Amino acid sequence: MLATLIPGLLLIQGCFSAVQPHDKTMKNLFAHTGACNTQHGRELDDPDYYASNSGMPHDPSSSGFMATHGTHRFLAMHEQTALLVGEGKHGVWRFQENGFIRIYRGVGREGIPPQKREGVRDLRKNVVIDDDMEDKESAWEINRLLIILERNYMPIDPNFDFDHQFGEEVFEPNGRNWLNWIDLPIYHARFGGKYKEHVPIDLPVYYCQMSSAEFPHMGATWHVMKAQPKANVIGPLGRRAGMDIRENFNDVIRFRLFDDAGFWANIGQGNPETDKMASTLEELKERAQTANWQRIDKDKIGWEVYVMERSYHNAKSTYLSLAFVMLDSSTPEREKEYTYIRPHGEYYNYLVEKGYEIKSTIPNNSPTVPIENETEVKEAYGLATYGHHHMARVKYGIGGGACPQKGGDVSIYPWGDAGGGWPTNYEEITPLCDAFLIDIKFWVNLDKQWTEPDMFLGNAGHDYRGQTAVMYQAQANWYGKYSDPYNVERGAKNPYELDMTEDHKIQEFPGEDEVVPVVNFTIDFGVVGEVEEYFNTEIDWTPRTCLADEIEDQDGPVESPVRNTNTAGIAAVSVYILAIVSFIWA
Repeated sequence: MLATLIPGLLLIQGCFSAVQPHDKTMKNLFAHTGACNTQHGRELDDPDYYASNSGMPHDPSSSGFMATHGTHRFLAMHEQTALLVGEGKHGVWRFQENGFIRIYRGVGREGIPPQKREGVRDLRKNVVIDDDMEDKESAWEINRLLIILERNYMPIDPNFDFDHQFGEEVFEPNGRNWLNWIDLPIYHARFGGKYKEHVPIDLPVYYCQMSSAEFPHMGATWHVMKAQPKANVIGPLGRRAGMDIRENFNDVIRFRLFDDAGFWANIGQGNPETDKMASTLEELKERAQTANWQRIDKDKIGWEVYVMERSYHNAKSTYLSLAFVMLDSSTPEREKEYTYIRPHGEYYNYLVEKGYEIKSTIPNNSPTVPIENETEVKEAYGLATYGHHHMARVKYGIGGGACPQKGGDVSIYPWGDAGGGWPTNYEEITPLCDAFLIDIKFWVNLDKQWTEPDMFLGNAGHDYRGQTAVMYQAQANWYGKYSDPYNVERGAKNPYELDMTEDHKIQEFPGEDEVVPVVNFTIDFGVVGEVEEYFNTEIDWTPRTCLADEIEDQDGPVESPVRNTNTAGIAAVSVYILAIVSFIWA
């Protein structure tokens, strides 16, 4: 058996050794280009090497996986189509953005004094100073503080070093008091006015983290996906949930569900006294919560599904999470039940001033949803546990295990005053842990839809771009002439018979010196062909987190701009954050 296997292995190795892409990115993302037995026919010095024989550009192919609590999700992209397949009935938590962006002070940079906080939170533009102004000094100070916000404070950014990750809100060295972070409304002048006409952020997001920090087993897959044309294109529900606020959401891609994937709601078993979550230790000991997940009728609600990359706090490490937004707008009352804006503070006041309709100022922590094969909507019940698959977190050393039961900063869950998400979330919009589930079976086109009639036509390749008519070549033969006795005896003639010969004879396999004529002919497509667009992006191939640690244990330190930090203190704090968040979400 070994003797027969070895030649096969050598053949496979030889096949792939013939592929010599120009650099590591091309080798990893385009390993299929030039592979043996693919009739590629192009040399490496061909400027269209990464294209088919008709000049159709090759698209990258990449795949990887991510996991938490030993449960895996597989992400892939082929032919500018993204696929995400994980487990069915994946539990989610709920959060809602509050219309603010938290920005953090950079390392060693001047900050905003605490006593100036209220004076800068509602700035909408620079103050224009003229000769007639009475209080020029105050105007100059406002503009100076705005410059500090613009230059020295940043939102979540993996390329920016911060003095604060966990710790005190106020920095107090050498008698100086500076805010380590400050929350600003989205219309603030710090963000250049790009959100001043943003729709009210009144819908919650249902989410769950799918990866560990920096998703080390994903390779380039997500990094290539998020550079493509359809990345960060947010739908109307996503905008109402604030998912287009790039300072809060690093990158987002909208997906579609496969036909058999859907959403599920825990509607209980029919007894409200046991269907609802227990709230005290005594009650948890006395009774079991009765759960029953049934499929939401997604034809009766609006919904949008996303994969989002987002940091916790201001850490450099990011995580991938699934997210969805849903809304029943069948009646004004039904829509009102799904929406909320806190009737307090700068963001609320701004919306009122602008004349926006605020549909509800009452938080709804007992949402109802339409269920398949049910005539009445049903209430969805959250759980006391972290999630319905998380009965053994303590056993496996992950820790925690209870639902945090309020919105806001997850902080150092399960310790302290932890919330279920981020510091720019409403506390009163509770997580409703696993009241809702989703089947992780998604796909999306990363560029154009394949339904367009001009896509992928034969005249779409590099050599024929802009042409409607293309010349084709074929070796001359008499194609399609019937030879089966049944058809010959009947005198049947093939209506699609094609005679390309001058002597009207079938061309047999040519001899060594025989020259077979080549026939040129033209096909006019009537339209200019189109191809998918691929956006190239720079990839850092350095192994990350646990993979880097494994290599370091074997070969010594791994040098990477992604892993470098300016000081040992920051590095230590980063490790602390990774440890905390891994503890939370593993």
